[in-house]
Amino acid sequence: MKKPMSLRLWVTLLCAALLTLCCLLLTVTNNFSAIRMADAIQAVPLLPAQSAELEGGVSLPMAELNVSDTIQQAQGTFHMQSLLAMVAILALGLFLIYWLVGKALAPLDTLARQIRERTAADLAQPVEIPDSGDEVAALALAFNQMSQRLNQVFVMQKNFSRNAAHEFRTPLAVLKTRIGLFRKKQDFHPQATLELLQIVEGEVDRLSAMVGGLLELTNLERASCGEQLSAGQLIRSAADQAAPQAEARRISIFVDAAPCTLAGNAELLRQAVYNLVENAVKYNPAGGAVHIAGRRDGEWFQIVVADQGPGIPEELRQRIFEPFFRVDDSRSRQLGGAGLGLALVRAIAEFHGGTVRIEENDTGVGSRFVLELPLFFHK
Repeated sequence: MKKPMSLRLWVTLLCAALLTLCCLLLTVTNNFSAIRMADAIQAVPLLPAQSAELEGGVSLPMAELNVSDTIQQAQGTFHMQSLLAMVAILALGLFLIYWLVGKALAPLDTLARQIRERTAADLAQPVEIPDSGDEVAALALAFNQMSQRLNQVFVMQKNFSRNAAHEFRTPLAVLKTRIGLFRKKQDFHPQATLELLQIVEGEVDRLSAMVGGLLELTNLERASCGEQLSAGQLIRSAADQAAPQAEARRISIFVDAAPCTLAGNAELLRQAVYNLVENAVKYNPAGGAVHIAGRRDGEWFQIVVADQGPGIPEELRQRIFEPFFRVDDSRSRQLGGAGLGLALVRAIAEFHGGTVRIEENDTGVGSRFVLELPLFFHK
């Protein structure tokens, strides 16, 4: 592969071509003006030669002046001096251009060296931003921002791999242990066999739920988004779906939704709202309440789900939207779920051009999830 030309050399050659053109035009113009001036001088009529008388009556004629030869000699000298001056000025100009371009691009070379030395382990460490305030400083700032985003992606990928391995390992370990005990005891009575099958079925369902959640996360781009749906009906549908689970724990669900029309995929949006409501019911204390509100805010529609649960620590409020992340592993497993509900909510919100975030509840108890969706959405 041919080695590309450096930016410094490219700028120098470009300036050299322009400087050479300017010098040539200046030299040609000067020489043309000099020739015209010499021709004008040569066209001036000269007085005839006269004789001078010396003592003794001897006369000596004056030597005729060869004006034409003198003018041609002067023109040749002028041409040579012009060419030499042009070469000297051009050489000096090229040297100054090369030096100045190298000095101007020195911060870019420094930045390139720092970028080449960057690895996945130190992406979070920013590169030095020069104080010049020019395009190089803007480039360094943009690289730092990109590095931060890439570092966040790598961290999320690492956490996802660790959490996914942990989630899949648990049901597989349960299955392996139960099957091993069943084989060791050699107890093939119908009751023991039925208990083993129930355990196997439960763990297989858990694995299927996790796989299904991962497939939903990866297949969102194939969904259609041209449906028109009522925001109030969307919220009430999700509340009705979570009602049996709430009634079993004596939890009240209150809905206050303003009339509004949303655009998008009805099934995905219903799934996102239901996941938030189900999460609020699941972590709410028995006998508590869940409040669901829908209101318009400019060109956005906000769906707010507030609970009275234990709340989420501030340092973990961004991580709860990562796949398989759990604030309390033991309690989350007792309550069921694959650990993908909030991750799916964020994916659906971003797919529709919206966002989801968690805030502290106004009462100081529990959490409040805010799902923001654009009113005018086109995919």
